Amino acid sequence: MPRDREYHIDNETRTALETQVAGGLRFLLRAKLKAESRYSSDVIPWAQDLSEKVTRAVAETAGHQLGHFAIQLNVIQLLCHRPYALICYDLFLHECDQDSRNQFSQNTYQPIHEIIKRANTYHVIRSKRLDDRVADEYKHLQESDDGPPPCFIDTRYPPLYCDGRRVKPPSKDGTRDPDEPEGWDWEQGAFSRFEDAEVRVKGGGDEGGK
Repeated sequence: MPRDREYHIDNETRTALETQVAGGLRFLLRAKLKAESRYSSDVIPWAQDLSEKVTRAVAETAGHQLGHFAIQLNVIQLLCHRPYALICYDLFLHECDQDSRNQFSQNTYQPIHEIIKRANTYHVIRSKRLDDRVADEYKHLQESDDGPPPCFIDTRYPPLYCDGRRVKPPSKDGTRDPDEPEGWDWEQGAFSRFEDAEVRVKGGGDEGGK
């Protein structure tokens, strides 16, 4: 990260970094979206790179020279009306096997350390107020989306599920998911008017993907 940026780390997070000899730490990073697009194929690599850079700088500011560390992205949520992303990820400071990492990351309830950037300063705080909120959202996503991590949510285009399977939005080249229901409008997050009326007639008002 650029040298002119400052990192203010509260005492609880410093202590957690010093004493976390096993398992990991869970962070929630709020960052301005700078990926090339809102497609997951662009956002996920950007989020991974940013998380690694910020985490390395935070750890070094706290006095750790990271010889080995790993990042596990759990959830990436793009905000609807503002160009920001919320990135929930786990940091593993020490070598541990993949099963141990998976066990930690699949546990929806972990203490949250929040990272917020204001001007050129990153503020890292142990945010107890977010523990339950993040855990509840993460649990909901785990129950509704059984795909590989991270869970990717663009609140401008809410996720669509068909028979319990997540339907992906069209890719950058226009390719559409074969399970996408006919008449679904990704811009509106609903069926088109004609299709909506037809569904109401045939299904008694159940619009499936909504």
